[in-house]
Amino acid sequence: MSPSDRDDPTAALNQVLSDVIDAILDVRQALRRVPETQALHALLDRLWADLRPWARSLADQDQALGVSPLSSMPGASGRTPPSPWHGSATNEEVRRIVGDHLDRLAQHLAAALADQQDDGVRAALTEVQRGVTEYKRALADL
Repeated sequence: MSPSDRDDPTAALNQVLSDVIDAILDVRQALRRVPETQALHALLDRLWADLRPWARSLADQDQALGVSPLSSMPGASGRTPPSPWHGSATNEEVRRIVGDHLDRLAQHLAAALADQQDDGVRAALTEVQRGVTEYKRALADL
């Protein structure tokens, strides 16, 4: 995020939305690499299920502010996957990649919340932040 984006609450919101969309793509790829019988797969499945409503909620906040959510970022189909998923990956690699993504998302959430004045946007960002914190903890505990 550039310094000017840090001063723009809408740009900060869109950075978080973009990170959530990237996380959706990463977690979808991770789910394909972890057997369904493993606890990591179940955690990733829950995370994937939560990421979609988070993206919808953030996009709704953008629209409430009068901003098109995709005016400053590509949609999921126009993105390059954020992580290099080649072939198989160990559970440790999956945890590292997803954990790194959640760390970046947490940093952008903190920045977006720091200067956000709109109560609806703050509530949406806080909900995502709470979830990210829980998933980071659960991922570390596996």
